[in-house]
Amino acid sequence: MESRRRVVAGLSVAAVALIIAGVVAVAIDSGSPAGSSKVSGSGPATQPSSFLIGTPSPSAPTATPSGSPVQTPSEVSPSPSLVPTPSARTTGFVVRGASIVYYTADGTVVPMEAVPGLSMALVEGRAEYYALSTNPYGLRAGAYAGEFMPNVTMAQADGSSAQTGGIVLVGPVATRLIVNKLASYSAPADRWIVALPVDIRGAGKPVDVTFDEFGLHGWSDTPRVTVRFSGQLAVANVIPSNTGYHVLVEELGVTTWQIVDPTRLSSSTTTLDPNHLMNELLVYGTGTPSARTDVAVNKRVPVGRAMLSVTGEVSVSLVVPGSRADLGPDRVLTVNDVPVFVAAS
Repeated sequence: MESRRRVVAGLSVAAVALIIAGVVAVAIDSGSPAGSSKVSGSGPATQPSSFLIGTPSPSAPTATPSGSPVQTPSEVSPSPSLVPTPSARTTGFVVRGASIVYYTADGTVVPMEAVPGLSMALVEGRAEYYALSTNPYGLRAGAYAGEFMPNVTMAQADGSSAQTGGIVLVGPVATRLIVNKLASYSAPADRWIVALPVDIRGAGKPVDVTFDEFGLHGWSDTPRVTVRFSGQLAVANVIPSNTGYHVLVEELGVTTWQIVDPTRLSSSTTTLDPNHLMNELLVYGTGTPSARTDVAVNKRVPVGRAMLSVTGEVSVSLVVPGSRADLGPDRVLTVNDVPVFVAAS
């Protein structure tokens, strides 16, 4: 009798276990969306084609924005793996929380940097800036103000290179940022800054910003910043105090073209003039320019004025014969370490 009770008891326990397992399975199944086969973490959710950050609800970017610009992280988040590997995540821009970020193929996250006075929007897969009603740039509320390009790498002070992305800003915004930066320098010899003069919005491939000492001045010892790219891109004016510009295309030495501010032509030929340092910035390159003959414009033009288009690379130096000035990452106009390019118009 005792043996039989043990067998019955054992069967009862097994039956209870089967019932519990069935209940759990039903509960798990009912918690999943019907027909869903998506694996959690396989990629970011698809965002609407137009999404404006800083407004009460998603709306077209031409609507008048309100609120304050979103503060996004200033550092590039590393890939979760120690060695970047191909990821199932779809590359492109997505809204993540209160910011817009770009996911690269290897899992790197490049955040869109906020610019004071501007809102950020996703418009058909592009990350764009629009003027807030309180913007200090003189733009009407809702006006297009620029674009964030994630495919930009810039050399760092320690010799490394980082995928920082790049901010392309229209003339009025770039002008204000340049003037504000110049006002922050106390010494006259420091009052110069380089907003990168290439409109990279049409660059479909990576854009590299590098520094070396192989620019003008004896052809081999001038510190310079160089923007390298594929295709043909516009070169824009980046000097607020300019008196015009001269494009020289006579294939001068190791360059095929140069852009000179007319003020430079009447300045000292041997020393930098602390009162006109910005006017003494030289823009030059070795690629093919759109201009076939020299171009002379002898009146002031706005920042962002398109001067010509070129292929290959664009370099900037601050130099006159017999003088030189160091040019590193600290001399490039940035917003939280993200380089600023000027949109051509």
